[in-house]
Amino acid sequence: MRTPKAVALAQRMYESQDFSVMPILADTLQAAGCEDADVLSHCRNPEQIHVRGCWVVDLVLGKG
Repeated sequence: MRTPKAVALAQRMYESQDFSVMPILADTLQAAGCEDADVLSHCRNPEQIHVRGCWVVDLVLGKG
């Protein structure tokens, strides 16, 4: 799940605080074999507010 592409996307979001690519992160994670419905739906939910500290981004970055 923590492919170089997924980590790069998550790092870019973390640093810029621009989370508009969350659906792309979901696609990237799914392509890497992620089947966790909570992770994928969290990334794809258009009503979800994402901020630095987002649990999915932190998970991809290995931040706890």
